[in-house]
Amino acid sequence: MERRAVDSDAVKRTVKRSTVDSARLERREVPAGFVRSAGAENFLAERRTGR
Repeated sequence: MERRAVDSDAVKRTVKRSTVDSARLERREVPAGFVRSAGAENFLAERRTGR
């Protein structure tokens, strides 16, 4: 089977949709308009950079 080039935006959309669907199945949806706290944003930013 040949490998296909996949746009990174398409991957991000798919991951987001999958995450939302999974949360819905587990009844742990995030309310519309929810904003993360500054502490949570900092924590996630550190995790993304691998510090």
